[in-house]
Amino acid sequence: MKKMVFLSLFIISSFSYSQTYAEMLKSEIGIDGYFSIGNQGGNFSAGLKWGLLQKKEDSKIIIGPSVRWIRVWTKNLAFGNQATSYNIVGVGGFIHARVFEALYAGVEIEGLKSPISYTNITPQKTWIPTVFIGGGYSKSFDENFRLNIGIFYDIVNNLNSPYRPSYVAKKTGPNGEPGALIPVLYRVQLFIPLGANGGN
Repeated sequence: MKKMVFLSLFIISSFSYSQTYAEMLKSEIGIDGYFSIGNQGGNFSAGLKWGLLQKKEDSKIIIGPSVRWIRVWTKNLAFGNQATSYNIVGVGGFIHARVFEALYAGVEIEGLKSPISYTNITPQKTWIPTVFIGGGYSKSFDENFRLNIGIFYDIVNNLNSPYRPSYVAKKTGPNGEPGALIPVLYRVQLFIPLGANGGN
């Protein structure tokens, strides 16, 4: 009986603490995407983030989970001129620090379930890790939404990363010829406050 009473009190106190803590937080939905197309195919990506931050005007840290969907179509990955297409899905998390109402820095981690195996398409999908570190410009517009424009570097740089077609830089060889891809990409994100919480 004492154990039941103790367990009941613990559950009630935990719920009360969680409810009180939740009242100290506000949330935002983040959206990003990109689109690229060429004579060998293309890809489209859409990402969704749900972030939590403190209910105060000078809150700087936003953190939460994320999901991603990538659609790829191609004519030359191990199929000659035969066209093929496939979907890639992923889950992860992120943390951003907002500084001086003009800048932000962050880490974005994702695991992407992809059929890519070094430019070949395989029946078996595997999880590809990515860890992007970067930052850039961040501005709130009348507390209705926040715009982030940043540059991110993938410190994992997996050869099978679905992001490789989106990398914006290459190394240069000794004779000036294009070399290996540098895992850097641009990312434009829109964060929208949920409910009546307001932005910061």
